[in-house]
Amino acid sequence: MTWIALALLVFAVAGSLSATPDRLPAVLLGFYWLASLMGQLFALPLCLLALVCAMFAQGWGIGVALLAATGFGCIHWRNRRAARLLLDVVEETELKLPLHAGLTPFATGKRKTTRLRGISYGPGGKRNLLDVVQPRKPRDEPAPILIHFHGGAWTVGDRDQQAKPLIHHMAARGWVCFDATYSLGPASRGPDWIVDALRAIAWVRAHAAEYGGDPPRIALTGESAGAHLAALAALAHDDPLLKPGFEAADCSVRAAVPLYGRYDLLDRDHTLKRNHAAVIDKYMATKVMPGPVHDCRDLWHALSPLDRVRPDAPPMLIAHGTADTMLPWQDARTFADALRQVSQAPVRFCALPYIQHGWDSAVSALTWGHVRAVAAFLAPLENAGRERG
Repeated sequence: MTWIALALLVFAVAGSLSATPDRLPAVLLGFYWLASLMGQLFALPLCLLALVCAMFAQGWGIGVALLAATGFGCIHWRNRRAARLLLDVVEETELKLPLHAGLTPFATGKRKTTRLRGISYGPGGKRNLLDVVQPRKPRDEPAPILIHFHGGAWTVGDRDQQAKPLIHHMAARGWVCFDATYSLGPASRGPDWIVDALRAIAWVRAHAAEYGGDPPRIALTGESAGAHLAALAALAHDDPLLKPGFEAADCSVRAAVPLYGRYDLLDRDHTLKRNHAAVIDKYMATKVMPGPVHDCRDLWHALSPLDRVRPDAPPMLIAHGTADTMLPWQDARTFADALRQVSQAPVRFCALPYIQHGWDSAVSALTWGHVRAVAAFLAPLENAGRERG
């Protein structure tokens, strides 16, 4: 029991710290990130587990378990506070977080939805597939549409792996959700992945009615690399150079919700620091982009959402944790500020204090608030359908 208490204390400490990329050696980032994320995602159940350990431990193990429980309790409180901030940003001020929010991290609402798997939207084989997630009891009228692009640093990831709490929550509300894959590096390089993202949007617009969706009401979401794609697709939907073979297709969307993404591939504000900057720059040049910046600078600019801000941008809700180990939250703030200066549509930005990269992977107290904040932000698309009906 003492060893269990020690392990819990490690996760509690990792989840409590705010070790941004510039404070850790690059080789330790991945290990710390995983421990920190686990501590945050499962804070409430781990707090209860630590209390149980304290009941059965002996000697100094009791103190260790109580310290772990205290740490997880603080993390859970921070999750609740971040959820409240996110809800306030979208003006969902009346909704109260229940005390049990975060107690069942794997209860994503899957039982209320159905999933049609492996539908091809393009010529890219298994990297051009999508799943359709629908309410178990579909609505009679056409439903708004949410397209999701997974994260994974443009080199890993697949459909039905990420954003399950949000996808199931929105589908249970009556939305038709499309969970799409896209080409990955190093076999495929930019702009292949954004071409696939736009191709997926074009396919959904053409075929959504077959699944009960309403093509004029499409919103995008994604996290990490998927956030980059969601933001870029929402802003560059009419660039024919990114739509080879389907230049005339309408890929416009009505809203976008990018989460903890990268928006300036050139890092012009130097938010990537120390050795982390060198690692990310090398990674992007050798696995994601066709080459380093000095060899294809125009393409790096073209694939940066920061360079694509425009007056007719759709409404965006942008969120990023300030304790993100993988990508600096200041990049998201810069993007949101630049978009606000020119966009005629609402731009909502929320910096989530002490929150880690990947915070929406399971149903913590923060994720409980997050899915409802997204639903509130996208509510105008629901209302548009009702008013038209």
